[in-house]
Amino acid sequence: MADVVVRRAGADDAFIVAALHLQFARELGLPSEPGYLDRFVDAWLGERPDRPTWIAEARSLHAGILETRRIRALPWPGRKDVSWLHVGGLYVIPDCRDLGVARALTETMIEWSRSTDVKWIRVNAPDEQEQQFYERLGFDSPGRLMEFDLRDPE
Repeated sequence: MADVVVRRAGADDAFIVAALHLQFARELGLPSEPGYLDRFVDAWLGERPDRPTWIAEARSLHAGILETRRIRALPWPGRKDVSWLHVGGLYVIPDCRDLGVARALTETMIEWSRSTDVKWIRVNAPDEQEQQFYERLGFDSPGRLMEFDLRDPE
């Protein structure tokens, strides 16, 4: 693995997080919109305690990002307080792919989770390459992920 440094994103990193999200969206073919960075930063800062996010640096660049959502379970008799993470996005910039950035980000998230009340991590891996990546890191698929889509059909 190349020299990859991963750190947890803090409030001062809000615009870096927003810029990496925007770069990811552009790569997916989504248009940019006026005011997006400010809108994203405001939303992310407002939810930051429940959105653990990690930034990777490699080749003197902000190389990638891993963003999660922490879900705290309601109390249950006989169970200590627990939470789980949903991986919302993992993105590595094109110039830093195949350097181990995605692996470093994911391993850092797993290690952080072990030091908290997080009991499981969930990720939606829609294609086989993503599934294999997560399986190599110890993820498995206990069943089918089901969802109900409330969005209006286009």
